[in-house]
Amino acid sequence: MTVTKRAGHSCPKTYGPVQDLERHVRRDWWRRLFNSLYLKTDGDVVENHENTAREVDILIQAASLTPADAILDLCCGQGRHCLELARRGFCQVTGLDHSRYLIGLASRRAKQLGLDMAFHQGDARRLPFPEASFDCVVLAGNSFGYFDTENDDQAVLQGARRVLRTRGRIALDLSDGEWLHDHFEPRSWEWIGKAAFVCRERSLSSDGSRLVCREVITDAHRGVIADQFYAVRLYSQRKLCQMLEQAGFHTVRDHGAVVTGSFRNQDLGMMAHRFFITAYAR
Repeated sequence: MTVTKRAGHSCPKTYGPVQDLERHVRRDWWRRLFNSLYLKTDGDVVENHENTAREVDILIQAASLTPADAILDLCCGQGRHCLELARRGFCQVTGLDHSRYLIGLASRRAKQLGLDMAFHQGDARRLPFPEASFDCVVLAGNSFGYFDTENDDQAVLQGARRVLRTRGRIALDLSDGEWLHDHFEPRSWEWIGKAAFVCRERSLSSDGSRLVCREVITDAHRGVIADQFYAVRLYSQRKLCQMLEQAGFHTVRDHGAVVTGSFRNQDLGMMAHRFFITAYAR
């Protein structure tokens, strides 16, 4: 590991040239990545109200939601979908995410808007809710495939099934793994502000099942401020349908592609080429 320094300034450590990105991915990378920097690197998409409104439009129609439905936004992040649903009159919306920072931000935003909503910090594999608590569980914005094993991802779907009522629905907005496998950009960079930019490197894992990513975030005045690695499992629609059926769902439906907008219109990364599917609990 090397350390970059500028005269009079001490900068965080950076790994320099890396031959094997996968070796640097922690099993629990998702515990640390979703912080204030995440909202800067991905803010052009995930802090984009037009995207959120469009995704909620699809969700309401695809999952046949009504304002009386109890909805769980799983891996809700800063609560953008929860807040949009509440604005539209949905009064039983709950959010859960592991990131304390994002959950705190979601709660503050709800309070500022005068919305009475429940946000919980927790693990998507071990939901802290009783059986049959919700009419719909939502996994939006490519919030699936973060765990180290496929069994952990399967546990998320099984947990969603457990907390759904009879004829409850699950809705997933997910990157097209087959497309990403063949079309990902090995390297890219973009400005994320007037004085900061992010350089990205990407490669497939050794078994080809995950897309491994590295982000080096640099401030023009302070130097490198983060050098971070993560990996997301690539699921095709076919594979996801199989997993849903194994978890106790049926009538899986494809609702087409999700259009992704960006303020910067540069590097959409894993938020490009997503599909939206729903399924019913048995």
